[in-house]
Amino acid sequence: MGVSFKRPGALQQASSGRAQHAWVLWRYWMLREFKTRYAGSVLGLAWAFVQPLATLAIFYVLFGMVLAVRVPGLDLANGYLLHLLAGLAVWLPFTDAIGRGVGCLAAYEDFLRKQPMPAEILPAVAVGGSLLVMAIGYALFLVLSLMQGAPLRATWAWLPLLVLAQVALTFGLTLLLSMAHFLWRDVGSIVAFALQLWFYLTPVVYPLAQVPERFHAWYLLNPVACLVLAVEWAVLGMAMPGGTLWALLAWTLLLGGGGWWFFRSMKAALGEAL
Repeated sequence: MGVSFKRPGALQQASSGRAQHAWVLWRYWMLREFKTRYAGSVLGLAWAFVQPLATLAIFYVLFGMVLAVRVPGLDLANGYLLHLLAGLAVWLPFTDAIGRGVGCLAAYEDFLRKQPMPAEILPAVAVGGSLLVMAIGYALFLVLSLMQGAPLRATWAWLPLLVLAQVALTFGLTLLLSMAHFLWRDVGSIVAFALQLWFYLTPVVYPLAQVPERFHAWYLLNPVACLVLAVEWAVLGMAMPGGTLWALLAWTLLLGGGGWWFFRSMKAALGEAL
């Protein structure tokens, strides 16, 4: 009887110890990531602000001013700017995490061979490094939305869940692609091309309202498009195709859970390669 009572506590203590160890490692690698990312640059951490703002300015001048793209159904001052901000708040941290995470295992192969540690830390650091860009994007989007006359809606309460979904599916996809790239090095080149195509298949620089309605349902097959549409709905009250939130939930479970499962199932192959 004594053994049966102690075992759950021992398991809980071991699990807590592993979680604390992973947290310490993640913080150490995150600090290292920020130091090396901006080492030697004049602006340093300010690049985290400059790059999103420069991207926003380029797209707004080209599409909002030169091509005069408008957002049907969004009766706010500078409606296209707000639409663009919603899309970039989702897209920029997503591509930042994927771009840095896909090759993280291969880049630190020698380190993992000499200093064994939970390999999941490296993809988690790639995603963690994108959180600053995400925070800047969402903060700018929300502040400018209020300044341009967007009302404070009850649907804003969905934002924490949408951000959580974004982090979960980004982490799952980063896990999957980092392991796949380690095993099959062609994956990195495929991802670089796929991200360029993916951008134009996502309603970031153009509103979905300008796409023929018969194609709207196809956007539910794009998890990033589902996120963008859900964020615009939550903050700006824009219409989205029926089933968008259900599709987003499905993608979060599929990419988040599926990426974790694939990474864990292939760790034996990773260990053999190391």
